Amino acid sequence: MKVKVNNSFSEWFETKTGVRQGNLLSALIFSVMLDSVITKLEVRGNITIRLEQICAYADDIVTTGRTKQILINTFCKLKHEALNAGLIVNNNKTKYVQ
Repeated sequence: MKVKVNNSFSEWFETKTGVRQGNLLSALIFSVMLDSVITKLEVRGNITIRLEQICAYADDIVTTGRTKQILINTFCKLKHEALNAGLIVNNNKTKYVQ
């Protein structure tokens, strides 16, 4: 792993353990990662001018879309970008509302 500080990367180092769940740093790292995932989706603006929208608070994410297909596409993009960042969408906690 490398760490970027002031636009410079550190030397490579191996991590053997992660941050424990419940640690204050854990929530911060998760928020930063989730923000980068959502930013990559380029879903800006509100639902009146966009076909889709994403709203996130802590670890809850709501996606809305004008059509079912747009909603499915947005969710698939979100799931793909999250996976690329090392985050996994829990299918048991995912709800679909029409």
